[in-house]
Amino acid sequence: MDNPKYTEVERKTSPKKKKKVTFPGPIETPEPEPTKPSTSTPVRKLKKKRQEDDDEGEIMKPKKLKTSLKDSSSCDAKQIATSSELTERDDLITDKDKFEAKYVEEYYFASGGYGSIFSGFRKSDNLPVAVKHIFKRKITNKKMDDGNGKMVPSEVAIMLKLQDESIHSDGKAAPVALLDWYEIGGEILLVMERPIPCEDLRHYTDSEGGTLQEEEAKIIMTQLIRTAIDLEDRNIFHQDIKTDNILIQTHTNTPQARLIDFGVSCMAEKDSILRGFSGTPINAPPEAFRGFCSPGSTTVWQLGVVLYETLHYCNDFSTLHFLEGDQMIDDELSEECQDFFQACLNTSVEQRPNLQDLLHHPWLR
Repeated sequence: MDNPKYTEVERKTSPKKKKKVTFPGPIETPEPEPTKPSTSTPVRKLKKKRQEDDDEGEIMKPKKLKTSLKDSSSCDAKQIATSSELTERDDLITDKDKFEAKYVEEYYFASGGYGSIFSGFRKSDNLPVAVKHIFKRKITNKKMDDGNGKMVPSEVAIMLKLQDESIHSDGKAAPVALLDWYEIGGEILLVMERPIPCEDLRHYTDSEGGTLQEEEAKIIMTQLIRTAIDLEDRNIFHQDIKTDNILIQTHTNTPQARLIDFGVSCMAEKDSILRGFSGTPINAPPEAFRGFCSPGSTTVWQLGVVLYETLHYCNDFSTLHFLEGDQMIDDELSEECQDFFQACLNTSVEQRPNLQDLLHHPWLR
């Protein structure tokens, strides 16, 4: 099997600046005063008078007929006219109009390989949101599972599958929720919740002095494993779990992790074999360098990488450096923690534990 070519992306090793991720209405037409029929003029004479007017050439024009229908006191006529106006108005409303009517986009604060992210808020209740701009030419589409055959961006389809309440229960690194999505020009806009105050795990670790205590790392790792199991049960392969894609909410004494960025995720069963790897190349599992990966074992490896970067003074874990012995597990960590590392970062894909086994490892008890 041919080895894929990887372009190693350099990530800055100096501490980064800490980022604080702290219709028109209906047209009112005056109600016409209802015309009271005269009790003194018989109906026959009214018809005769109309006939006389016609004879003199004063024939009612179509425009007058239309106005007469609109101004009619008949409720049915009003409803028909109003329905027609609303239908025409809805046809003219674009996704851009809908987005701007509901949200305010503010400043840029992050970017990735598939687009940029801006902060913003929802107008109705000032809810903080993150607006992700993705170039349509860089994404794939997926057919929805609702039976109507509609094609939507893959990231949208996957995030819609993650709206199950069980995924957002306590003790998990629940994915941020997708609130809305729009197609505007050459971009897809994803509007997602923006937890505040929070910062990504990389910056959170830097703010704690460069490493976390084992007890705190256990809490975060347990949350991540439980959410990874939820994804696996739904055949969702995130493919890029790393410190940059994990938010830590800092509003309580106990850290609460949140998983973000499903831009390279895909649908795949945990034991399936995939050709190639779409995650971050520098910390890809060893088998990815041989041209394949498996969702379950890849996720376990990536969780080991996340833990390594939080318990070592290391801004970037490199798989190649680890294989060459330039990056090693700190022997001052507890024996259970070192054993946990050995399990996650086992270079043999067959010998890595599955997520359920990892959750019951002695270090996490």
